[in-house]
Amino acid sequence: MNIAGLSETECCSCEGPIKDPSYGCAERKLIFTKREQDVLGKIRDLSLRARSVKARIQGMAPGDSGLGEARRELEFLRSVRKELELERVAAAEERMRMLGHIQMV
Repeated sequence: MNIAGLSETECCSCEGPIKDPSYGCAERKLIFTKREQDVLGKIRDLSLRARSVKARIQGMAPGDSGLGEARRELEFLRSVRKELELERVAAAEERMRMLGHIQMV
């Protein structure tokens, strides 16, 4: 069963420009919308930046003057990541509605 409570074959009509039987509902779940791609790209960039800040923090001595600033930057990046995660979930739900997997309320 999928999110809408339908079986895999009932979840969407799987009608459309692509008539390939190997391109069904399961394969369509792997395709991201432009909105999802944008959010995932931002998350990836943010993760790289956070990794860099973490490495910088690990290289600092406990009394280093830049340690507090680096920790604040890392906390800021974590808060932005939480917001992006909410956006990612919303974008995924939007895609699932477009595919007919979730009924509009």
